Amino acid sequence: MRSEAVTRPMTVLWARVPVIIRAILLGLLVNEVGQLAAVFIFPNLKLFPRVPWMLAASAAWLWGFWRYVDGSGWPQATRETRRRDLRATPITGIVWRWSLLAGGLGLLSVVGLAFLTPRLAETPRDAFKLPFDFSNYPPWTVVSILLVVSVVAGVAEEAGFRGYMLSQIERRHGWIAATLITGVMFFLAHYVSHAYATFAFLPFFLAVSALHARLVYLSGSILPSIVLHAAGDFAVVPFFCGLIEAVPLSSVLKTGVDSSFVVEVALTLVFAAASIPAFRKLAEVTRQPSERA
Repeated sequence: MRSEAVTRPMTVLWARVPVIIRAILLGLLVNEVGQLAAVFIFPNLKLFPRVPWMLAASAAWLWGFWRYVDGSGWPQATRETRRRDLRATPITGIVWRWSLLAGGLGLLSVVGLAFLTPRLAETPRDAFKLPFDFSNYPPWTVVSILLVVSVVAGVAEEAGFRGYMLSQIERRHGWIAATLITGVMFFLAHYVSHAYATFAFLPFFLAVSALHARLVYLSGSILPSIVLHAAGDFAVVPFFCGLIEAVPLSSVLKTGVDSSFVVEVALTLVFAAASIPAFRKLAEVTRQPSERA
């Protein structure tokens, strides 16, 4: 009884905060708590760096984090709200297939934009580096670092931004406002924590957020976005961190337009065009009640 008496005024006060502010604060909090799973990388590299125990530790943290944001644990009064806002709704096989195809094609286009942006702006290579000297560690440890960074980002960011933040804003202000606000906050969250995320990358972050928001809208779930987000980061991070230097990141303002730049522009446009019929098919599939979980 005493606990309820204490929490009730706080609940009333929280309810008076505008929905957009509540959604932003809660979404950012969820993201930050989920991102703590990556903290295990640092003690792992200091203690027994040849044994990637960070995988088990990070997985355990994400498991507990996921269960809570999906409705488990105290307080019971918020269980249904947490489950609803996370939007981790199970989906059928056919929805999975078309979500991954449409989202994958769209993601390839957006990745092309990610490679084009530093070529159009003067972004130094050092701005992309993770705080690890990969040359000091064996290959399996390096792969483990990339895996943890990618999966944690996929789970935490989708739960925070396309789950809790987007859901609350969408219910009050609609999908367009929710997509735009979530995209801006997605950019700002990276702007304050990543050296490369200058305003030149704003279109990239807006495009990424819009892509995932569209997937959530059509599939009714953040699960496809989590898979695509993690897979995309795992594939792209090695290029930006300098582990793979096959793709130039030098500014065309200094070097001039080259064949790589032309190919990147072409692929960005081709994959964007290819994603359109795939998204239409996904929309067609999810309009059929029997195909939705």
